[in-house]
Amino acid sequence: MKRGWFLYFFKKSVSQRKGRIAIASFSVMLAVAIVTGLFGITSGIKDKLGSELKAYGANVIVSSGRGDYLDYDALDQILKLDGVESAMGQVFGRAFIRKESVEVIGLEMGRMRESGWRLDGSWPQNEREIIAGQNLKEALQIEQGESISLQTNGRITEFTVSGFIERGGPEDKAFIVSITQAWELMGIGGKLSVLLVRTRSGDLDKISSRVENNLTGAIVKTLRQVAVAEASLLGKMQMLMVIVTIVVFFAAVVSIMSTMGANVLERREEIGLMKAIGATRNNIRVFYIAEALLIGLTGGAAGYLIGYLFTQAVSWGAFDSFIKVPLYLSLLSVAVGVITSLIASHFPVSDALKYNPAVILREE
Repeated sequence: MKRGWFLYFFKKSVSQRKGRIAIASFSVMLAVAIVTGLFGITSGIKDKLGSELKAYGANVIVSSGRGDYLDYDALDQILKLDGVESAMGQVFGRAFIRKESVEVIGLEMGRMRESGWRLDGSWPQNEREIIAGQNLKEALQIEQGESISLQTNGRITEFTVSGFIERGGPEDKAFIVSITQAWELMGIGGKLSVLLVRTRSGDLDKISSRVENNLTGAIVKTLRQVAVAEASLLGKMQMLMVIVTIVVFFAAVVSIMSTMGANVLERREEIGLMKAIGATRNNIRVFYIAEALLIGLTGGAAGYLIGYLFTQAVSWGAFDSFIKVPLYLSLLSVAVGVITSLIASHFPVSDALKYNPAVILREE
């Protein structure tokens, strides 16, 4: 069959069956949109969820085996280890306020702002500002902006309360100061009580061994419940997305097969006419493949756009930020649309090739 006749039949077929082609394209678009959205979320949710889970604290705790302090240099050594996502040091001590003994925790204030703690008030702006745990606010009747006196080692230091912290842990019953201020209060410059380390869930044992090898005499404790819960949650979410993707893909293939099958039944005379004027089996096959490609490309491109918007909407709603979607996902989405359409068209095309033009044209 000449190219001119092929284009004539193809244009006529598309123009006369816009509704069915639109339905088939919509089925492909829906499948690609869901697959693209789930793939985009799956590829980006691990990092996003990991960032959110950092607010729940470390999964490795390092302390001195001698019962004293760690050198501050130990923090730099741990941060250089491959697989460590974050690490911070803490200093623990006690002080007296109104003849009551309270705990004082020295932290890196910059890290606190990134940890997701609930703060009522403002972060300290200078060394003479302090944060109180929510429980201390109620027990000692402290107000924001109030001046307090902490006594340590026979020395009294004045602070101004800038805010109150709530985390649901021991911090709620303590005063929070910067590490440098804690060193001054406790008289232990350059020392740390513990190191709080966060690693990838799968690297927990490996990082623990590396820390023990790098820090002589250090005691390493792992919070396996946190790590196992993270790994389990991510695994279940990914499995759910895979199952949904398979179901949607199967539904799209069935829908397109129904549409293409109906097209074949409606176009028996057209197929018989093409065969009568010299169209070969390959010509008929290429004709239907071209139509399937049109459906796949249209549905795939539209599906990627909708899937991308869906991914960003979910990310913004869950994490208040956007997911970085890989560039190759656009090509993958179009490819999925084309492959879905071609697979769904296989059986209807095979049936079309079996028709006898003489029988069709006699309307038998």
